[in-house]
Amino acid sequence: MLRRIGLRRAELLQPVAAEAHATAIQATSSDLEDLAHPTPAPEEPGASPGRRFTWKRAILALAIIAVLGAGAAFSQKDKIAPEAADFLRGVIGDENTARLEGWVFEVEDRAHKVKYRFLGGEENPFDTKELQVQFVPHAPAKEIVYLAGSGREAGQALTAEALGPLRMQFPVTQLIFAEGQPGEGEWSTTGLPRNTPAETLMAKTFIRPDKSRPYASVGVLLVDQRRVQLKMVGGTLEPGGDRGVRGPGTIPKEDYKSLLVAFNGGFKGPHGSYGMVANGKEYMRMRNGLATICVAKDGRIKMGEYGRDFTWEESFEACRQNVILLVDGGQVSKRTTEGNDTWGYVNVNSSEFITWRSAVGITKDGNLLIAAGNSLSADTLAKALHAAGAYMAMQLDINGPYICTGLFYPQPDGSVKAEKFMDSMSPSASNFLGTRERDFFYLTLDESRYR
Repeated sequence: MLRRIGLRRAELLQPVAAEAHATAIQATSSDLEDLAHPTPAPEEPGASPGRRFTWKRAILALAIIAVLGAGAAFSQKDKIAPEAADFLRGVIGDENTARLEGWVFEVEDRAHKVKYRFLGGEENPFDTKELQVQFVPHAPAKEIVYLAGSGREAGQALTAEALGPLRMQFPVTQLIFAEGQPGEGEWSTTGLPRNTPAETLMAKTFIRPDKSRPYASVGVLLVDQRRVQLKMVGGTLEPGGDRGVRGPGTIPKEDYKSLLVAFNGGFKGPHGSYGMVANGKEYMRMRNGLATICVAKDGRIKMGEYGRDFTWEESFEACRQNVILLVDGGQVSKRTTEGNDTWGYVNVNSSEFITWRSAVGITKDGNLLIAAGNSLSADTLAKALHAAGAYMAMQLDINGPYICTGLFYPQPDGSVKAEKFMDSMSPSASNFLGTRERDFFYLTLDESRYR
């Protein structure tokens, strides 16, 4: 009886176990299917499938595009900036554009300080300059006939004048930093056009004028004024375009064979109305009280304050004015920190803009100085020129896109090769061989006064 009850119980329990087993198998199969084909999680009300993920991708893509665009724009900023500034002047006016430029310069200056603090920077603008191959024909040697015992007086026998011209004397430089960089303040003739071991036509050095910005370097080119002719060219638009006076904007082809150096001119015509006379034209009227450089038909160069040191002379070939003197009579001008009534046509104080600046000057001996550098105010540019030996100096144009000094190397086929004086200059030196909208200077070899 008990056995029958036990069997009966087993028979009764068997279907239940079978059913449980079947259910377990079914659950397992269902789990495997769920793993293979997962069911989407319940979505929040109002949310579309995948929208959040798509937006993340879109934002990331836009960020990448923005970074790449900003990088591309920064790499081309010196090409874009002039057109952008001219466009803004027509939209928001000269005053607001100048204020915006001042803000941009301030941001750039802070960025340069941070970069120098953590990464350092190049302090010698000639560190990376490559030597240029040039063809310099030797001039025939000068013959001197001296007859011993010819009856000449002793004082007239053999003089420096009889042997030839004296070599150009390098001005004494002064370092502003207690410890200079290698080559700073030292005149070098390496790699400059038409220099020969026997005679020095040009020399170069650099000066760092700002202790708060050790990376601000001014490259200075010294040229023997007895052996060159300085020429000025009005641009096709500046400085007289707004008055309907347009210049040729080109260097005549016949001057290529003796071309040495070319460098940028001064401010645009409306930006101060600084005078210029050249190419037989008056681009802008000459005015008293302004820094002025003039060249006479015989090659003599004068620089000073117009109306105080000199006025127009019939012997003058060309003159250019720009703002006030940076160096006046061998001293840094006390006016280099004055407001913008002195330095421009708007109320924004552009003398304090920290940016690329350029200048031209003369030494006490009358030799020519051509200078340019980065991260400068008007005052630090003046200090650099003074430290390089300038007796008189005047600022030319400012801002990287407008500043270039080109050196021209004669080649065996009669052509010239153009190279920048400093690699860090933005414009190409070859632009002086085309047609320019803005005025500029250039030097040709002319030894008619080299005695």
